[in-house]
Amino acid sequence: MQAFKLSSLVCTLTSMSTAGTPRPIAVSESLRRREAVQNALTDLRLEGLAPSANARRDLEQFVCGDLTEEQVLDTIAAR
Repeated sequence: MQAFKLSSLVCTLTSMSTAGTPRPIAVSESLRRREAVQNALTDLRLEGLAPSANARRDLEQFVCGDLTEEQVLDTIAAR
């Protein structure tokens, strides 16, 4: 989990909206996303599961605003 906390400091603050137009992502939105991702990862661990390195990378891109919620879910589900 330390990698997620450290990488939040270097997240780019640009994002792709669902329309594909770059827009700034608010720090509060990034923090909200990080909390949601950490909760989801905790739930997985409680169930005895662990996300792949690719899934963790995709989730970090979501936190940084590089992927929308729909995009990250589609990407992970496609695996």
